[in-house]
Amino acid sequence: MRKCLKIQVSGKVQQNAYRSLIQKHAQSLGIEGIAQNIEDDNVVIYACGPSTLLDQFIDMLYKGTTGSKVNNVMAEPYVNEKNFRGVFRIIGD
Repeated sequence: MRKCLKIQVSGKVQQNAYRSLIQKHAQSLGIEGIAQNIEDDNVVIYACGPSTLLDQFIDMLYKGTTGSKVNNVMAEPYVNEKNFRGVFRIIGD
């Protein structure tokens, strides 16, 4: 079953290739969406795909990169009003 999630990751997850890792992992799983830095060293992710693959994706978010330190991952259902056109993008710097 396909679903969409809004995921917020908090911790030291900016300026350490964390979003690039997110994008690479999402693409390997066939998950579409976006990742964007937000205030206070957090990243917000909108991700859509099969439920089982989203679970794997969230597991990877906890691991992070060698330079990151994930404090918390919060996921909530998201009604997708955007067409991600089958790709996963990084938004912003």
